[in-house]
Amino acid sequence: MLMAAVLVASLRAFGSFAVAAENQDTQEVVWPTKSWQTSSPEAQGMDSASLARLIEAVGTYKQDSLTVIRHGRIVADAYYAPYVPGVSHDLRSVTKSVVSTLTAILLEKGGLDSVEHSVVDLFSDRQVQNVDARKKAITVQNLLDMTSGIEWVENLYTPGETIMKMYDSANRTAFVLNQPMAAEPGSAFQYNGGNPYLLSALITKTTGQNAFDFATKELFEPLGIKTAKWGKVDAQGVTDGEAGLSLSPHDMARIGYLYLRNGQWEGRQIIPSSWVERAKSGPVIATFGFHYGNLWWSYPEKGAYMARGRHSQLILVIPKFDIIVVMTGFLNDTEFYSASSLIDDISSAVRSDQPLPDNPVAQALLANAIQHAAEEKPYVVAHTPELAKAISGKLYSFVDNTLRVKSFTLNFYDSDSSWVIATYGANGNDRFSGLFGLDGRYRKSPPARYGINAARGRWTSDHTFVMERRILGHSETQTWALTFAGDKVTVNFENTDGLKAELHGERSE
Repeated sequence: MLMAAVLVASLRAFGSFAVAAENQDTQEVVWPTKSWQTSSPEAQGMDSASLARLIEAVGTYKQDSLTVIRHGRIVADAYYAPYVPGVSHDLRSVTKSVVSTLTAILLEKGGLDSVEHSVVDLFSDRQVQNVDARKKAITVQNLLDMTSGIEWVENLYTPGETIMKMYDSANRTAFVLNQPMAAEPGSAFQYNGGNPYLLSALITKTTGQNAFDFATKELFEPLGIKTAKWGKVDAQGVTDGEAGLSLSPHDMARIGYLYLRNGQWEGRQIIPSSWVERAKSGPVIATFGFHYGNLWWSYPEKGAYMARGRHSQLILVIPKFDIIVVMTGFLNDTEFYSASSLIDDISSAVRSDQPLPDNPVAQALLANAIQHAAEEKPYVVAHTPELAKAISGKLYSFVDNTLRVKSFTLNFYDSDSSWVIATYGANGNDRFSGLFGLDGRYRKSPPARYGINAARGRWTSDHTFVMERRILGHSETQTWALTFAGDKVTVNFENTDGLKAELHGERSE
C-alpha cells in the first residue's frame, strides 16, 4: 500500500509539472524591456502569506533585497533598509555568469567558431609559458566549466593566493595563461577566477571592445538594462571577468529572464538555447551539492539553476514554475539564507499554474512584510561621553598603513554628525566624507562618485567610538572602532570580506 501511495503521489507530481510546463509554453510572454509589470501573487498562482513569511525570514539575515517574479510579473519586491530600490548592486561572482552570456553572444554572432577551440591557439599571438600537452588541451568550454586544470589557489581573497597575485600582476591575462597545470583539462571542478578573466580577454581580442562596451551594445541595450557599472579595465584594456559588475535587482532579473526564455528576447535569439540548457543541467559536479556548467550553478534535482556571488548575490531561475528570484546582500560567509532553502520556500509558495482567488488578508500580510523590511531597525545607543566634544573636528593623522588612510576627522553635532577620511590614492590624495547617525539609525549622504554612504555610530565606552559604514549596493559593511588615549588614537578596522587592520594615529595641530 505504501509503495502504491508513493507511486500515485509521484505520478500526480509529474502530472502537475507537465501541466505547468505546458501552460508555460502557452502563457503570454511579457517582455520587461521598458519596465517590469507587477501583479498580486494570487493572480500568478502563488500564496501571498508564504511570500510574506519568506521576506520576514530573509530579513533576519543581512540582505539588501529580495525580488520574486512569476510569469514575467513581479509578485514581491522587498528592500531592506538602508538599501533602497534602483541602486546598482555589486554582483561579485554573478559577474562570471554575465561573462558566460557574453561568450554565448560571441558564439551566436560567429566571433567564436566553437567552445571546443583550444585556448592556447586563441591566444597564439602571446608567448605562453609552461606549455605542455595538458595546457594545449584547454578549451573555451573548460574555462566555462571551471575545469581548465590550471594550478590555482582561491580562498576568500587572502594575501598570497593566486587570484590576488593575478590582480597585482602587470598583465593579468598573461599571468593566467602562464600558470602551470595541476590537472588534465575537464577532469575535475576547481573554482578559478582566472578562467572568466581569460574569457573577458578573449572578448576584447576578438571584438576590439572591452567586455563592458560589448555587453552594453549586445546585451544590456537589447534587454533594457540601464544601471550597469563595471569597474575599470586593466592596463591591457580588459574588463575584470570574474567580478566587478553592478546592476540593480530589476536589471539582474532581466538576465535571469533571458535564460528563463531559453535565450530569446522579443523574438530575437540573443544566446543559443543549447547554452541555456547546459547552464540548467549542470554537467559538472561542483562543491557543496551544486552542479556547474557555463559559469552557472545548478541544483538539477530541484529543477533550478543560478548565478551566485559572494555575500548572497543571486539570480535564481526555476523553469518548471516559470519563476525568477533575485537576492542581494552584504552578509559575511558564516550567515546567509541558503539557495537550497530559498528554492524550497519559493516552490512551496506556488499553489497553481492558474490564478487563485483574491486573498486580501494574505496580501495585507505581504504588504506589511515589505514595509517592515524598508524600516530601519536601530540599535540601542548609550550615553555620549564628554570626550566627544574634545575630539570633535580634530584631525588625526596616521602613519603608513594597509588601508592607505592619511587622516580621519569626526564632527559631533546636535543633529546629523559627519566624518571625513583622507587617503593616499593612486593618483594623489583622495577625500571621502559623509554623515552618520547617533540615534542608532543610518544617515545617508548625498550620492558621490563612489556611491551613497550610509553610516551610524555609537560610543561603546567612554573612550571608544564605533562607526558602521556602508556604501549602498556594495556587498560589504565596514566597522571602524576608534579608541582615544590623550592625543593618540587606535583604529581597529574590519569588513565583511574578512579584512582586518589596526591603525595608529595622533592628533594634528
